[in-house]
Formats: sequence, structure tokens, C-alpha cells
Amino acid sequence: MPELADLAIEHDGGEVLARLRGELDMETVDAVRARLSEAIGSATTTLIVDLSEVTFMDSSGVELLFRLRGELAVRQMQLRLILAPGALIRRTLEVTDGGSELLALAG
Repeated sequence: MPELADLAIEHDGGEVLARLRGELDMETVDAVRARLSEAIGSATTTLIVDLSEVTFMDSSGVELLFRLRGELAVRQMQLRLILAPGALIRRTLEVTDGGSELLALAG
């Protein structure tokens, strides 16, 4: 994975927690997508993506989140997001068409 992103994955029963640090952009998104796909197993019920330490996210990162949500829904799995209060990426999601759907996942 490029140096701009670091992804740590933990499994706890049916939940998978993915903690992402750094930048989620067109240079890192493919590696992040691959690691997340590897982490999701047939027993997974929920993927929790912790974005609280993401410092930058471009449209490819937003697209990744939308695709994840759709792919997991087809498999009857849930996606939940963790965002830091006041995070700049929250604004990125707010201005994205349909971003309110992703922000709702950050409950």
C-alpha cells in the first residue's frame, strides 16, 4: 500500500473494524479496496470503517464508500462509518451528491 495510507483490520465475531489513517485518494484507494475485500468473510455481518484519522479524501474515496455500501447490502451486511467530530472529510461527504446517505452511516 502506498505510504499515504495505513489500514489496520481487526475481527470481532461478525464485525470487521478497519482503521484507516492518512489519505484516501486515487493513489491509495485500490490498495484499501483490496484489503477490505480480503477482510470481509462469509460470517461478516458489519464492516466498520474508522475514518477518524483520515486527513484527506477525494472523490475516489467517496466512490469507494458508496460501492462498499452497495456491495455489502447485496450480501445483507452493514457498513458503518466512524468520523472525527469536525473532520474535513465530513465536509467532503456533505457536498457530495448523496453524501447524506453516507453520513447517516456515521451515526
